[in-house]
Amino acid sequence: MGYRWYHATGTKPLYPFGHGLSYTSFEYSGLMVNKTAKDVTAMFTVKNVGNVDGDEIPQLYLCFPSSAHEPPKQLKSFEKVFLKSGESQQVTFTLEPRAMSIWNSKVHNWEKVSGQFTVHIGASSADIRMSQNITV
Repeated sequence: MGYRWYHATGTKPLYPFGHGLSYTSFEYSGLMVNKTAKDVTAMFTVKNVGNVDGDEIPQLYLCFPSSAHEPPKQLKSFEKVFLKSGESQQVTFTLEPRAMSIWNSKVHNWEKVSGQFTVHIGASSADIRMSQNITV
């Protein structure tokens, strides 16, 4: 069992996947998701709004269209950033086509999924701060 099962069944673990402890607080803002012929990028800003310096690990979770029959959220990218008190930083995640594909066991190959995906940005799998839909 893991975070995918917890989210699929609505079970709340004591510490969700990606949860970290910090002596400061972070604010997320300005999510922009762009699609090109090659990939999808998600850009946003993380700001340390606490009184002490600290690390944060923003995470990108992807929700597939329901027709894909995939778990509700899948971790696709993360990055550790160190921010001094009051400092902010833009974070960019790039998703290549395989990130939006599923394994087809009948043909033994990756198969790209089309439809509406949801990009979630958060501090853990249960602490989603921003979301945006995108059609691929």
